[in-house]
Amino acid sequence: MYLIRKIWNPSMFQGHYKRKNYFEGWYYKCIDEEQKCVYSFIPGVAYGKNGEGKHAFIQVIDGITHKTYYISFPIEAFWYSMKDFRIRIGNNEFTNHYISISIETPEICICGKLDFLNRVPYPQKWNAPGIMGPFSFVPRMECYHGVVNIHHEIQGSLWIDGRENNFSKGYGYIEKDWGRSFPEEWIWMQCNHFKNPNTSFMFSIALIPWLHSQFVGFLSFLKIEDHIYTFSTYSGAKIKKLGNHQDKWFIVIEDNQYQLEVYAKQKIGGYLKAPKNGQMSRMIVESIHSKVKVCLKDKKTNQVLFLENGTKVGMEIAGDIINWHKKSTR
Repeated sequence: MYLIRKIWNPSMFQGHYKRKNYFEGWYYKCIDEEQKCVYSFIPGVAYGKNGEGKHAFIQVIDGITHKTYYISFPIEAFWYSMKDFRIRIGNNEFTNHYISISIETPEICICGKLDFLNRVPYPQKWNAPGIMGPFSFVPRMECYHGVVNIHHEIQGSLWIDGRENNFSKGYGYIEKDWGRSFPEEWIWMQCNHFKNPNTSFMFSIALIPWLHSQFVGFLSFLKIEDHIYTFSTYSGAKIKKLGNHQDKWFIVIEDNQYQLEVYAKQKIGGYLKAPKNGQMSRMIVESIHSKVKVCLKDKKTNQVLFLENGTKVGMEIAGDIINWHKKSTR
């Protein structure tokens, strides 16, 4: 039952039978109502190429100061449910409806609980357990991606270095990755802080190994109120434009009905560890206070369905995906 259950519940731990060359991690973005307290928590596990260096971990990003922390735990400190999404690392617990944090190191102390209310999970279809669609069923891919909560409200506080930080009435987001390694090249951005509070946006493009070759694939969604617009390689959508000028990026995506325009400005970020062959040996930079402008148009009527600026954008850029995209469209 576990094998079937985990396919149709991508948020739960996928690595029950993995002991080497494997990583799995969840990404929790937590922002208070006034956007003055901006944190991301990344719990996970890592097994090296031959099982060496196996450990559990929690990474912490302070989006205001850009400081990052990597707290390592013995693999025995990791526990997971085989029925639903619940994991524990030491005295820290992570689910799709709350997190309970108890971290005390010489560098940082965090304790408290945040509950997630009015959760919006990523919708499922008969041929798509998650955002990867039919690629969810393809075995031995380098990296799988899942979206757990598109959007949720937060209730609760965290004590960080002796100071209470009230996250109540703030917003959050949860996603995850698992597999052998992060892609060699990618762009990722996510935002759920727009003028319209019921809005969430995510875009990811990466160089994906495939058999003895590779291709550029992408995933994106825009949630406005109760409607979710999705764009992806497997749905037939196309990236018409992708480029940048210094720290400013622009993306234009089209499918048969809609055009999605994205303009992003990357801000300073902090350093995180990322997986390579199961080991957390790669360093990347993530910002949690970048900016974005998103425009959705109906191609048939040329009507603008959505046009807003977003703040506190999570953003990562690794490698030169623009060059690979140009090669793939020649």
